[in-house]
Amino acid sequence: MINHGAGTMPVDAAAPFNGTRYSLLEDPADAPPVYYLNLHDGARDADGKLFFEDAPEFRPSLTPAECIRKGVFGGCYFNPRGGKPGIFGRDVKVGVEEFPPAWFEGVPESLYLARRYSVPTNCYSVKSGFGQKEWESKGWMHAQDPRGWFQWYCRFYAGRRSHDDARQIQRWCACASPRGRWRNQLCGAVSKSGGASSSRWADAAVSPVIRQTLLHWAYELSEADYRAWQASKQQSK
Repeated sequence: MINHGAGTMPVDAAAPFNGTRYSLLEDPADAPPVYYLNLHDGARDADGKLFFEDAPEFRPSLTPAECIRKGVFGGCYFNPRGGKPGIFGRDVKVGVEEFPPAWFEGVPESLYLARRYSVPTNCYSVKSGFGQKEWESKGWMHAQDPRGWFQWYCRFYAGRRSHDDARQIQRWCACASPRGRWRNQLCGAVSKSGGASSSRWADAAVSPVIRQTLLHWAYELSEADYRAWQASKQQSK
């Protein structure tokens, strides 16, 4: 998945300088076929997290619609030409047509169909994360979801199940689960800011870039999650 010396180029181009050409991930030949369940009903568990019976370790706190309405990806995620071009061409196979219209009802198109990335449309008014080119060059992108993790999440929430689900859920866990890097970094920042006995866990001024990153992964820090993090730190002393 690493390209040595290559810049933006067609997907079928040879790798320059004897390097390895960028590629999208593909399912193995013996992977089970894609199948579909019903659209998730929004049910949450006792902790307020979304619950998927077939993926109990995957517990985002926000639905796709909630992420979109709050402001993610500079407002350009669902525009096939949104943001800067990737490695595999100008257009990306992404759109809103396959998802319930209610997700976008009453939402300004600037929050999801913009041509250019706009920082003010993000919930925390900061730029966060990589662009299409960087996502592709790191070997994270699967051919079935060429826009990346959030496109996968929208489809998983809408009922699609595929071989790539385990990998994508593992990526989410590495970022936003109780052991997740970004979630723990945010809790640490809140603690350092004086969050032991205050509501700083909800203060947008504390690590807004990390908060925006977590929002892209369908997670917002709650007081219960922050207190659980505090308790775990106390137990480890």
